[in-house]
Amino acid sequence: MASQEDNFKKVISHAKEYGYVFQSSEIYDGLSAVYDYGHNGVELKKNIREYWWKAMVQLNENIVGIDAAIFMHPTTWKASGHVDAFNDPLIDNKDSKKRYRADVLIEDYVAKIDTKIEKEVKKAEKRFGDHFNKEKFLETNPRVVEYVEQGKSILSRMAKSLEKEDLADVKALIEELDIACPMSGSKNWTDVKQFNLMFGTKLGASADSAMDLYLRP
Repeated sequence: MASQEDNFKKVISHAKEYGYVFQSSEIYDGLSAVYDYGHNGVELKKNIREYWWKAMVQLNENIVGIDAAIFMHPTTWKASGHVDAFNDPLIDNKDSKKRYRADVLIEDYVAKIDTKIEKEVKKAEKRFGDHFNKEKFLETNPRVVEYVEQGKSILSRMAKSLEKEDLADVKALIEELDIACPMSGSKNWTDVKQFNLMFGTKLGASADSAMDLYLRP
């Protein structure tokens, strides 16, 4: 079965072959994760934009359009919380070279615990039939209660660590849960780091007087 990465490569290869997208600056080694639109890509993008504009603006009497600048005063993004909160805790696997959101890795682990709970419920439903009380079963079955408490404990610890920005404990939790890279199965992780999703730039006649700005996220 082809992996998600293999399928993505096939889509990009097909898109490049038919002139939809090309990697930006490709002849100069390329710019990772940035693509330019080819002749068919430009037309496709125009059609999607026109369809979206008609559906969201022209077909609604109480909506008007606005074409705002991609630059806004940095105070705007500070007030909106983007500067402080628009970031993700990311972790890299040293062997697969893949990057993941640390919180998503932990949440996926808890989701597997929830799957175990559902299996226990289905087994009990099959065993007791019409006499099965799901609510009581979830509250009294020792194994299920243990699973529930385990999931709550993990999510609670993660939430507290993220709130305190204790990224070392987030990594420690990943290691304690023995979470492996979904791609390689490796458990060779880097430290967790906060990556701000705002794209920073500067505006001004000189570097000394330039104002720090962010592109619209």
